[in-house]
Amino acid sequence: MEHIHHIKPPARGTKLSPESAMRLAISEAYKGATRVSPNPLVGSVVLDANGGFLSSGYHEFYGGPHAEVNALKNLSNEELRDAHVFVTLEPCAHEGKTPSCAKMMAKLPLKKVTFGLIDPNPLVAGQGADILRAAGIETEVFSSSDGKEDHEIKIKLEEVCETFLWNFREKKVFVALKMASSLDGQVALKSGESQWITGPESREYVHYIRACYDAVLVGKGTVQFDNPSLNIRHPELDKRNKVVVLDAEADLLYKYSELKLSQVHASGDVFWCVAEDLKEDVTKKLSSLALAPKVLFIKTLVGGELDLENLLAQLYVQGLRSVMVEGGAFTASSFVNYQLVNRLYLFQAPMIMGSGGSRSWTETLRIPTMKEKIHMKNPRYLTFGTDFMVTGTF
Repeated sequence: MEHIHHIKPPARGTKLSPESAMRLAISEAYKGATRVSPNPLVGSVVLDANGGFLSSGYHEFYGGPHAEVNALKNLSNEELRDAHVFVTLEPCAHEGKTPSCAKMMAKLPLKKVTFGLIDPNPLVAGQGADILRAAGIETEVFSSSDGKEDHEIKIKLEEVCETFLWNFREKKVFVALKMASSLDGQVALKSGESQWITGPESREYVHYIRACYDAVLVGKGTVQFDNPSLNIRHPELDKRNKVVVLDAEADLLYKYSELKLSQVHASGDVFWCVAEDLKEDVTKKLSSLALAPKVLFIKTLVGGELDLENLLAQLYVQGLRSVMVEGGAFTASSFVNYQLVNRLYLFQAPMIMGSGGSRSWTETLRIPTMKEKIHMKNPRYLTFGTDFMVTGTF
């Protein structure tokens, strides 16, 4: 997710092109990034009969009014006569926690609705557009005659909805990987020490990104060395997140009550992942613990390493739809090695740590030929203080 650089809505009556209207709708959608899961991020813009800006809105929080409702709620029928509504995702057809947006819009004197993506949810999937057409409202999927703009906007439409689309298309957890490294790709010393590579501006933004995903995932080494809280500490956000810890041998499980994790998170929000082979032994010992997280028993690969695909499948069953992997080096490298990363956030600090005494976030990855190198798609570049960040998809 791009998450930053919001477009300010223009003054009422300002003429907007279809491309500008959809870009603004995308920008609006990101405003709900920290609160809508498992729903999609959606933004909407309303133009009057002459193409002048009337209003905008976004889906603010899970269970709350959808973007179209928020964009249209303060406008009269007279203002909406022959209006053109832009929305990043097809208006919903079904009744869930909120009424159908398509049915609501069908009662208004709109001329046209342009949406960015057809909703992959089978409860919608074209039905929202059908409801609008049946009411005599022109309906279309966004396209631009400018080939470059069309390509750019369609990429942004996919990105703003990427977690939701992945969940419905693949029935899998969306995986983001966040890494903080030196210029030469090192993320920790051989001892495990890693605090702090990047500056305070980068670290604040990381807490914002944490809030955009359902859970933070780390390996036992990170917990053992840093004893982190892994909660969200951002000056403008008040949100509780979930935590996933990979601890195949259950080495730290029985020390859970001594960890900061147990002090700042409800036990039901911490998923402790251990090898399936240890189920009988661990289950017996759990009953004697005064405080314990939620334990998931994961299949293992040859050599005892946790099967990350099985892990993600179990997290999906637990209701998680996205995780952000934060380390350490072996855990991050394993997710990349098994091609399980959907989006990367790579923060780099202007320093060199040297590979001789440090650890790389791709240490288990082996690329036999240049033809097999991994390419990042649609990269974006941002700076935070003296740090540099690149984000993109795989």
